[in-house]
Amino acid sequence: MNLLDKPREILLRLIKEHNTDLKTVSEQVGKNAAYLQQYITRGSPKTLHEDTRDRLSEIFNVHPDIFRYGEEGESLPIPSKPSNVGSLNLQIPELDISPQAGSGAIISDIVEHQQPVDHWSFPKSLVGAFVTDPSKLAIIRVAGDSMEPDYVAGDRILVDTGHVIPSPAGVYVLWDGLGVVLKRVEIVMGSDPKRIRIMSINPAYPAYELLLDEVKINGRVVGKWNWK
Repeated sequence: MNLLDKPREILLRLIKEHNTDLKTVSEQVGKNAAYLQQYITRGSPKTLHEDTRDRLSEIFNVHPDIFRYGEEGESLPIPSKPSNVGSLNLQIPELDISPQAGSGAIISDIVEHQQPVDHWSFPKSLVGAFVTDPSKLAIIRVAGDSMEPDYVAGDRILVDTGHVIPSPAGVYVLWDGLGVVLKRVEIVMGSDPKRIRIMSINPAYPAYELLLDEVKINGRVVGKWNWK
């Protein structure tokens, strides 16, 4: 085997670009100081373990698959989008849609159909404790003032787009026939057909009701950022 195959060449290049060395990176991935030196010069181990690839991807901010081999012994191509498979971190997309928390522009599309503008990295262990399927998470920006003081224009919120039934009552992103809005939503008990009550936190905005079939629930808000 050619010791300087693609994964090894990439690793050496990244180490040089980041002005570090094999010993330091070996210790950063939780191995003995000579681990990566032996990997490069002696071919031992022949391939890097999945956990080591994941740590290297975090250290150098690259996809872990660039350190992995295909059937022909070359490194596999890097996926066009960040992958959560085999990684300790989740890559959560930020969507270029601001829920209009108040009256505003008509937005005909829905959250899960938007093209991501960026990706945020979070530990799986952090978000996995709060949602059933972390792959359904998305980040969007608040606009308007109808949900103040809890949600202020410019806030980034974490939305579980897999939660599309407005139960339990809570804050949801939904399309209400006029636009994508951020509101507190609850099912009107005893209604047939099912209706939902859509409410703002800011008392200046009145509540209103719609048939459940008239709206599109895009997800439940499960977190937000407080900048200090």
